[in-house]
Amino acid sequence: MDTTIEVVGAILHRDEQIFAARRNPDRSAGGLWEFPGGKISPGESPTDALRRELHEELAITVSVGELAGRATTQVGHAMIDLACYWASLDGPEPATSTDHDAMGWFAIPDLLGLTWSPADVPVLRVIEERFDRPL
Repeated sequence: MDTTIEVVGAILHRDEQIFAARRNPDRSAGGLWEFPGGKISPGESPTDALRRELHEELAITVSVGELAGRATTQVGHAMIDLACYWASLDGPEPATSTDHDAMGWFAIPDLLGLTWSPADVPVLRVIEERFDRPL
């Protein structure tokens, strides 16, 4: 039986740009781009988990908005249940990351030029629809 892992991600946006980060090569999904976030701990709400993960990984504080999209994707022997939320920075931009070797703000059409983690791919359609920009 496959394990289901509940994960949250942030679609950080500003001026029609989206923030994305590339996983360190030594981590699961290494070398692939993702919307930053992480696993939900037992007893933790998805939005609390997202705020905690972004603070731990990127040393940022965010306001979490509405659920943007949710998808379950088979990755190896696990099912990744990823819920992505719209979010905005409440302070300084990310300058370093504990889990990523590259990160940045991307114009919406440039998102498809990145090699995405399979769990994050379904969220690209949500961004396309929200900003009415074909990817």
